[in-house]
Parts: sequence; structure tokens; C-alpha cells
Amino acid sequence: MSNAWIVIPARGGSVGIPRKNLWLLNGKPMVWHAINSAIATKTRVVLITDDDEISEVGESLGVDVIIEPEQATGKKTLDEVILSFLPEIKALGAKSIDKLITLQPTSPLITPESLTKAIQMLQSGSVLSVSDDRHLRWKKSDEGYAPDYEKRVNRQLLPESWRETGAIIGCLIEDLENNQTRINQPVSLIELNDDEAIDIDSFSDLAIAEHFFSRKTIFFKTDSSEQLGMGHVYRVLALAQELARHNLKIFISPDKPLGEKFFSQYGFEFTIANDQEFLEEASKASPDLVIFDRLDTDKGYLEKLKQLSADTKIITFEDQGSGAELADLVISDLYPNKNINQQKQLTGIENAVLAPSFETLDRQRKTPEQVSEIVVLFGGTDPSELAVKALSALEHIDFEGKVKVIRGLGATEITQEYNLDIEFLSNVKNMPRVLAKADIALSSAGRTITELASLGVPTICMAQNDKELNHSHTTKQNGVLMLGLGSDVTIEELAKQIKTLLDDHQLRKTLSVSALEATKNRSNKRIVAEMLSRVFS
Repeated sequence: MSNAWIVIPARGGSVGIPRKNLWLLNGKPMVWHAINSAIATKTRVVLITDDDEISEVGESLGVDVIIEPEQATGKKTLDEVILSFLPEIKALGAKSIDKLITLQPTSPLITPESLTKAIQMLQSGSVLSVSDDRHLRWKKSDEGYAPDYEKRVNRQLLPESWRETGAIIGCLIEDLENNQTRINQPVSLIELNDDEAIDIDSFSDLAIAEHFFSRKTIFFKTDSSEQLGMGHVYRVLALAQELARHNLKIFISPDKPLGEKFFSQYGFEFTIANDQEFLEEASKASPDLVIFDRLDTDKGYLEKLKQLSADTKIITFEDQGSGAELADLVISDLYPNKNINQQKQLTGIENAVLAPSFETLDRQRKTPEQVSEIVVLFGGTDPSELAVKALSALEHIDFEGKVKVIRGLGATEITQEYNLDIEFLSNVKNMPRVLAKADIALSSAGRTITELASLGVPTICMAQNDKELNHSHTTKQNGVLMLGLGSDVTIEELAKQIKTLLDDHQLRKTLSVSALEATKNRSNKRIVAEMLSRVFS
């Protein structure tokens, strides 16, 4: 019966990256990762090296080490290296009928599963690792350069073309002895994912490997409905874009279809799952981080999550529920949780996550003497129909400028006619482009307040519900005149406040300057970096 041997050749010298095989990746030498994956296959592992430090790494992991007698020049092919050490490998117990897999340490993301698959596939001939390398290629001819393809199509539609990764080459020892090469017919190919296919020859390759090693699996649980509003899904979308290099999965509830309608517009993967199904997915995937953005969490539910996935970190947003105490971090830019230690919270308007488009351009703000444009926006659902009240108040004072009314996915259509110059906008994708042109805004007390503040737009605010009355960011320091609960504010009272702001240029200028000052240090990149630092430090 044949056995399998994994041989890892790892020299100490390297031209492109000095001492490459000892370069630290995720806190371990590069060669350590290859050895560790090989050990996990439960086969015999042999390290061949000319370097004492590399030798010590192998010895610390308990594998057989063969020392090259002289400093290697790097001029020998790998076939020649393996052939020259076959006597030593046989002295360790290898037989001619055994399988021999060479594993390059410069592919540190290779998995035990791929190595095991290669061993199982190797029955005769050779097996080697490849990656999909379909591209539109050109070739040189006597007439000049010509396309090396029949038809110009998208890359995915080109004929299959594979590149050797160099990570794995396997053969039978007797074929290597007889033919003096590891490549023998019939050849079988094992296709690797992008991360496993990395072969580190340069610092740019090293940067890609470091990306994969630091990549996290992150689950989001969020929802949107007429009662919840749209702020939660918008924030998750912004977080997902900032965290896009990680392995992300967004979960939304089946009984809240607005979430599905929203995420269907974007390129991020999302799954419809109830709370129990979410726990089952977390149990299978063991995510590094779970982010809840759906208001209050339940302690019992978070306890179940931690039992299923003990190493998973948890972040919640605007969480006043019993589960907040189990979270590793609570982000409360709208209203801090007074029962949670400040060390476990990020609070205030400077920790508000906005759509990435609010950071794309530096939009300069000037406060004109006369107000020519007002924007009316009361969240993605506007359950209290405050936009109707705002339009009635503007009509009451005979406002002659432009009025832009922004309606979200969950808001009902406004059919009433007004004696105003109105433009209705629905499901706006580039919100700052619209808001930046406004001289005044009429808004509810959600995340839109921070969006307006970041652009320096003076804002009159009415809360949709009692909960919004507790939001801490609706202050003059943030450029906001807060009128209280919208249902309690009469059209006449609102009209009077609007008229006062229209007539007072200095007040509008003061509110604008205060808002810009309050948000000048806010950025999604800083907030996300702080989040990850807090939970993974």
C-alpha cells in the first residue's frame, strides 16, 4: 500500500524579497503556513532547507528536516532539488510506490483540503495546481502584433485557460526516479481559488497575501419597514462598502420586505432569513464579526449566538435592548445607551456612518442672502406624513423658491396639489448632490440630520415619534432647530419657524458654520477602523 509524502523546499536566500520564507504573515513566518497546512493532512511532511532559522521553524512544528550541505545557489530546478534528496527522503521511510507532493512555501494560503484533494487525485501520472487565467491575449507575428483569440468577448466567455500556480505538483516516486521529472502523463489539474493560487515573488504579491490573511468574515443583520424606517439599511450599505474587501453577508428578515427591495438595487450578497435561520448560518460559518443594525437586541438571542460561535465579536447600533451588554461594542451616534460602559460605546455625531457619496467630493458651502431652494425629506417611510405638513406650511407663507421633496422606498405618494414650485424625487441614489444645493432643509430626526450637517445645510427638524425625541444630534451646535414631535406642531407654528429662518441670514450662516464644525472630523473610514480596532485588539 502506498503512502503520501509532502515535501516543502524552502531556501533562505531570495532576490525579490529578502529572507522571503521567513517573512511574517499574520504573525507567523511564511514557511510556517505551508508546513501547518501540510501537517493538517495527516501525511508525512519533510522540510528541505539550507537555512538554520527555517530549519528551526520546521523542527518546532515536529516535521522531518533535511539540511542542504551547502548554501544553495538557486540555480537548480526544483525537479533537480527533489531528485538529489530522494535518498534522504527514502531513508526516512519513503518507498518507490509512494506519492510525493511538493508544496511551495510561497503559496502560504494553500489549504489542507486542497492538499488532501491532490493526494486523492494522484493515482498515476501527475497532479498540479492551476488557476483560471482567461484573458484577451496578443501574439507577435511577422506582420506585427495580432490577437491570440478568435472573438473579442467578455473574459468569462473565453475558452478555459489555466496557469500553473507552482503551489502543488504531485507524482509517484517511481515515476520521478524513472523519468527524472515530476510531470508525467496523465496529468490531472486541481483548480485553486484566488487566495490559494498566490505565489509570492514580489512585494505586490506579498501585499495581496496580507490582504487575504487579514480578511474577516462579517455578517450583518438589518431590517427596514415603515416603522423602522430606512436608516438601518442605508447605514449597513455604507458599512458594507467600507468593509467590501472582507467576506460579507447581509441578512434581512422575511417579514420586512423593504429590506429586500432596497438591497436588490446593489451588488452586495444578501440572504432572507428569520432569526433562527440566521443563528444556524452563524453556527456553520463562525463569522469573525456580527453587526446588528435593527434597533434593540435581546440578551437571550445574543447569548445563543455566542454559544454557537464563541469567538465571534458583536457590534450593535443604536441599541437600547438587553442584548447591548453582551455586545463587544455599541455605536450610538443618535442616543447613547446609559446602561453601557463608555469604554464599550462610540457616541456622538462624529461617529455617524453616512453614505460614501457624502465623502466623495469637498462641497463648499455658502450662505446666500436669499433662500432660493428648500429640500423636504422625512425619512424613507415618513409614517407621520410630515412632508405634507411641511408643504402646507411653505404654501402658507407663499414661498416662491424651488421645493424639492425626497421620498424614500417606503413613503406613500403625495397626491395633493400645492401652489408651490415642487419637484418630487424618489429613491435618490446620490443624496449629497441634491442636498448640497439646498439653502434650508425640513427633516425628521434620523440619520438625515447628520447628512445635512456634513454639508452645512441649516435644518428645521420635527420628530416622527417619541423615540426620535431622544436623538442627541438635533441641536443648534449641529445646525438644527428642533421643534419637537411633528404631530404636535401645527402648520401655522411650522410656517412661523420657516419664515423666521428665511428672514434671518445671520442665523442661517451660524447654523451652517456650526454644522460643518461639528462634522469636520467624521469619516466612515475612521469609524470603521476604530470599530475593528476596538473589537479585535
